[in-house]
Amino acid sequence: MRQRIGLFALALSLQAGLTATLKADIRADTNRDGHVDLKGTSDSTDKAFWSSTHGAIFLPNVGDKQMRCATTDLTGNPLSNDELAYCNDASGHLLLAPEYLAPLRTVPMADISDNATAQVYTTPQAAYDRTRIFVLEDLSKPNATKSWRLVDRELYFNATQLRAGLVLAIDGREFVKNAAVWDGHATVHFEVTDAISYSVPAKVSTDEVAMKVAPVLTHHPLQRVETLVSSAANETNLVQSDFVAQIDAARQKIGLENPLLLFNQSSDIWAQDILEPAYASMPGPNGPIAIRIMMRSAQSTRTGGRQIFEQLRGPGVGGFQPGSNTGTGFGYDTINSYGNLETIPPHRSKKGRTYPAGRAIFGKHWDQLTSQPVRDLLYGNEVQMPLILETGWLNVGHVDEIIQFLPYDNELGWTLAIGDTRLGLEILRNVSAAGHGGVMAQSYNVSRAATLEADPPTQPGLTMSVDELLANVTFQENQAYAQKHLDANLDIFLSEVPLDHKDVIRLPALFEDAAPGPEFIRPDGLHVYWWPVIEGERQLIGLVPATVNGIIIGDQYLCPQPWGPMVDGQDVWMSHIEAAYARAGMTVTYIDDWLSHHSHGGEIHCGTNTLRQTDLPWWE
Repeated sequence: MRQRIGLFALALSLQAGLTATLKADIRADTNRDGHVDLKGTSDSTDKAFWSSTHGAIFLPNVGDKQMRCATTDLTGNPLSNDELAYCNDASGHLLLAPEYLAPLRTVPMADISDNATAQVYTTPQAAYDRTRIFVLEDLSKPNATKSWRLVDRELYFNATQLRAGLVLAIDGREFVKNAAVWDGHATVHFEVTDAISYSVPAKVSTDEVAMKVAPVLTHHPLQRVETLVSSAANETNLVQSDFVAQIDAARQKIGLENPLLLFNQSSDIWAQDILEPAYASMPGPNGPIAIRIMMRSAQSTRTGGRQIFEQLRGPGVGGFQPGSNTGTGFGYDTINSYGNLETIPPHRSKKGRTYPAGRAIFGKHWDQLTSQPVRDLLYGNEVQMPLILETGWLNVGHVDEIIQFLPYDNELGWTLAIGDTRLGLEILRNVSAAGHGGVMAQSYNVSRAATLEADPPTQPGLTMSVDELLANVTFQENQAYAQKHLDANLDIFLSEVPLDHKDVIRLPALFEDAAPGPEFIRPDGLHVYWWPVIEGERQLIGLVPATVNGIIIGDQYLCPQPWGPMVDGQDVWMSHIEAAYARAGMTVTYIDDWLSHHSHGGEIHCGTNTLRQTDLPWWE
């Protein structure tokens, strides 16, 4: 009896000691300095709560480091869009790219019995299904796939591991695509159970740390350009080959070292429209760690977009395939092209909201918005909540037809450039007043079309003098209509952004009526449905190449050659364009895109893309 009493007292004593010392403690990089602090409190304070300025971040590990993701099935047939996009480095149970892990650590537990066990898991279920936790089993080889073991609810850690402290890490199987399904938040739980003996109730200690997957961020034009992108299209397309040669020559001239990256598996020449380069980043010990995420346009019949997965996906590069379950994005509606999605540089809005990574901006077409899957991504990631302009009055309907963001010496560090028909008309009137009204309104050499085996251009300015164009009533009405909408969009923009009106850079622009009817058949055979023109409205397209529709590369600007009236051997538009960009400290290089893109409703920006720097923190 005394022996039993003694054992019971010992058990109570051990239980009391266990109650005092059993303390689960898991930590992540809560203070976002790139390290997990186990000795101090910098990563333990308020670690269970996540906010825009505090809380650990992890990456969606959606690249294809070993190029293992197939693009066809075993018989050589192309995979469906969903099948094509499903595979990535995080779609399985192996850690193929450890460099994109976010660290997790448990504080070593000395005062536990040999019977202690623990589990680590994430909640809620949506997060558990979309994240992966790994434990490093071979500390000497942290970069080796075989050193890491997937942690799930079936795995228990033993006392030896807990005494040493667990070296864990987390990544995401995907990013936030729809906040109603998963908002990116994940709570990592560390649950320790210690049972000293069968006669003593087990003690449990739990801890948790709040984390969130990094948002998908689109690039703003002030970020450093690393690679210029265009489309090789069909090698028999001499016009496109000429365009690419000009772009590559300009790249070399301005000193951009990386070679031109060309889409090469499609005849689609609109490299801007099928792709929106984006990225996700998190704090790292030596600066931000980032992965690129190439966004495909919600135009799944547009096969050129498949190149995001067939050509661009690879080490550190993943892709976004807009889902079709919302019933949108299957066709070729131009509102869903990414020429209609741009990014305002970082700023604090007039309403007091800060956009450290910039703010998305897109155009609506009256009652029609851009595709639901893309809006779900933009709104669900929260950091770049979109500003919406009205572009339904444009035939193609893209924001890049009318606005551009330039570096500028003001408090913001940037300004807005916008097309202006009043300035365009003023130039023509000055030409006429100076006695040159008989020159052609547009000076493009139409014989160049025959040289490049292209159809001759048919723009009215090529056959009308300056005076004839100015005397055309429809032309004047089109300019007034366009300016009404340009002014309205500028008002929308300035109501949100604290940009001084005098800092706005205006570029000469002229438009023509180009409503093509209910349906248009593209050169590649795709049927494009154009929404009917609303009564009382018009659909316009650029008469003169839109000089806001170029490429910003630092202080260099690749600009569509305007081909304005020639007076005394000089294109009268050029001096105005160069003076406008000089206000922003930029040097202009002209590219002739008349036959390649302007004749088809676009310009240089529409036919190119840029991969920009990703090492900018958005979380500070």
